[in-house]
Amino acid sequence: MNRPFLLIIDGMTGAGKTTVSNLLAERIPRMAVIGMDRVKRFISDFERGERDNQIARDIVFVMAEKYFDYGISVIVEHPLKSDEELEMFEDLAQKYALPLYKIQLFTAPEIALKRVQIRQADRENKISEERINRNIGLFENKAQKGFVVIDTSDISSLEIADKIMKMLNS
Repeated sequence: MNRPFLLIIDGMTGAGKTTVSNLLAERIPRMAVIGMDRVKRFISDFERGERDNQIARDIVFVMAEKYFDYGISVIVEHPLKSDEELEMFEDLAQKYALPLYKIQLFTAPEIALKRVQIRQADRENKISEERINRNIGLFENKAQKGFVVIDTSDISSLEIADKIMKMLNS
């Protein structure tokens, strides 16, 4: 794993994207983990909605490109909004002649809901159950787009990270 690469970790809310990304970052040197949830915090009055979400997506893309300029591998961990967004990252990997790995995580909707509720238990601004369920309902299997799809319902984040590490090292 001496050569930089791009790893996209897509998936439904509550599937484990951030947890798995953090585990991978502990194991992989010269790695940047970026995604909408991380970047949106840079905007003081971020509002969930098309405008601010697009700003965060654009910033993630620019950050990835800059990291590649410095020879640093990148994990992009957020649900890709469209085929166009996926194509942008595929083109970016091609521009830098980088290996591209695409992972998609999902779980049973009731497990995802519970995970999100636990995750935000201490937060002041909680996402409503209705919105969480809406976000979960947006999940679309992307196996036909070259993603390795992993059901996280009955497998630990550590086991998922191990699977991905094997993939990266093969």
